[in-house]
Amino acid sequence: MALVDSDTPMMKQFNALKAAHPDCILFFRAGDFYEMFGEDAVRASEVLNIALTTRNKTSDNPVPMAGVPYHAFETYLNRLTAAGFKVAIAEQMEDPAQAKGVVRREVVRVVTPGTVTAHASLEDDRPSLLMAIEPRGGGKEKEAAGAAGF
Repeated sequence: MALVDSDTPMMKQFNALKAAHPDCILFFRAGDFYEMFGEDAVRASEVLNIALTTRNKTSDNPVPMAGVPYHAFETYLNRLTAAGFKVAIAEQMEDPAQAKGVVRREVVRVVTPGTVTAHASLEDDRPSLLMAIEPRGGGKEKEAAGAAGF
């Protein structure tokens, strides 16, 4: 996972969220779009067949950028998960008009190929399976089992 080489406040925020979700393509809400930057933008533009552009075009180190409209993001999300990608969705957590400085964003959802629930993404003739594993013992149960010789 490569972080974006930019020190603007928004890109610092993107990098922090990306560092917390390095195995995901990060949909980073910016107004009416979910933006992707760096390697995420390059990969997504290829899979989604959308335009790849750059942020800070005149700088010595322009940042690759691609975006999808927020009102249609589910279609793009479904195409990425169908291609095997995990997607982290970062939403704006405050009103941009009221924000002081950069708008606070948080990842509110991570979608994987195994957790897709959108009907349009599920195939009728193919099972969609999800498995959960709970380790045995933990905390007090583990201590009690140890004390009993298990």
